[in-house]
Amino acid sequence: MNVPELTPLTQLTPPPPTSRGRRLSPTMLRLVIAVFVLQLLSSAAAIFFLRSEMVDVVRADREDQVIDVREDLLAAFYEGGRAALAGYIRDQRGSAADPGVIIALAHGGGPVVTSNIDYVPRVGIQPRPAPVLLRLAPGAAPIETLALASQLPDGSTLTVALAGASERRLNLAFAAAIGLTIVVAVAMALLSAVLLGLAISRRTHEIAEAAEQLAAGNFGMRLVEADSGDGFDHLRLQMNLMAERIASLVAELGAVSGALAHDLRSPVTRLSAAIDTALARVDEPQALEALQAARSDADGLRAMLETALEISRLEGGAVQDRRVPLDLADVAADMAELYEPLAEQSGVTLTLDLASAPVRADRELVSRALANCIDNALKYGGTAITVRTRADPAEAVLLVEDDGAGIRPEDRARVVERFVRLDNARTRPGGGLGLAMVDAVARLHGGHLALGDAPAGGLAVSLHLPR
Repeated sequence: MNVPELTPLTQLTPPPPTSRGRRLSPTMLRLVIAVFVLQLLSSAAAIFFLRSEMVDVVRADREDQVIDVREDLLAAFYEGGRAALAGYIRDQRGSAADPGVIIALAHGGGPVVTSNIDYVPRVGIQPRPAPVLLRLAPGAAPIETLALASQLPDGSTLTVALAGASERRLNLAFAAAIGLTIVVAVAMALLSAVLLGLAISRRTHEIAEAAEQLAAGNFGMRLVEADSGDGFDHLRLQMNLMAERIASLVAELGAVSGALAHDLRSPVTRLSAAIDTALARVDEPQALEALQAARSDADGLRAMLETALEISRLEGGAVQDRRVPLDLADVAADMAELYEPLAEQSGVTLTLDLASAPVRADRELVSRALANCIDNALKYGGTAITVRTRADPAEAVLLVEDDGAGIRPEDRARVVERFVRLDNARTRPGGGLGLAMVDAVARLHGGHLALGDAPAGGLAVSLHLPR
């Protein structure tokens, strides 16, 4: 079957890349969790630091208050002696009127001279106020105080204490307020982590989809560049430069392909014409046989050349966009009707198992790809070929199965390369371009070619096209 020439007019716009969603990948999810935990720990550290600072400030204020009260009492003592001090305490004048202040004046180690509480235990002499448990009355439960005991010049002991567990109340207040704070901190940390992960995931998906379009042949793709100066902008710039370079190389490839087609096709055509002329003038059987073999080789060379050029154009996107809505089942039925006489002549049973598989594709290219698959099955398969079509929600599949020897799994990646022929195929005619052509057609449509084992033991060639 001769390969028709494809006019390199406009670049075929490949189908939109298959969407992989905007879900967070496991790596991105771990990043979100790490950011969330770090933000939560930083919030907890800030709250702990704030609580420590507040406790220090309150403790310092309480100590200053105890010292201030003691200074007022000492001033009264130095002005009027112990009697004036006792009156100051008894009458609750000045700072002694504070209900939270506990004052006791004892004569040496003896009885209490005066106090504003019923019971005052002994408090050791110390330079700074210290936490002390005091009982306001005999048998009463002890309360937390901040107490300071001072020795007076006359041997009396002046004890000043400030009642109330300020640190405990502060802790309770923090515990009450920290619940809402933690909820807000957790919500904000989780929200910021998720937003960060989504922003990174969105930008990486944008770049990945651009790379996917480049791989599909859309060399006119360009990413929007920004001036933020971050790594993503640098990556966008490099992607655009790479796309421009690839587009330039593809244009050069098109020029080389055209020149190659012109330079090689014409000599091969002249060679075929010369052989035809010789065939018409030679009567010797051996010469006729040699010329017919030469003509067959010339035809094979021309077909191989045109197929190689067509693959290059397909891979470069230099073909017309002829995609139309079609059903792969109709294409398979038409090609099976075309190959049925050849299959019967070869002693091969050709059967169909078709289900509707609508796609938007180039009918001529898909037909060519299916023809190559059936040709391979006739050459290297057994005695039965099955052509199937099926449709999934995401793709339509065209499948050709045979019952031949198949291809070993380790060789399947090689047979789709150009001019690669396995050892058992070298005795058969061909150029090693059939499956390479099918693979190029699949990738041009945004799909892929898969090779597997057929139920009958042979090779299963499946062409997957996105719906």
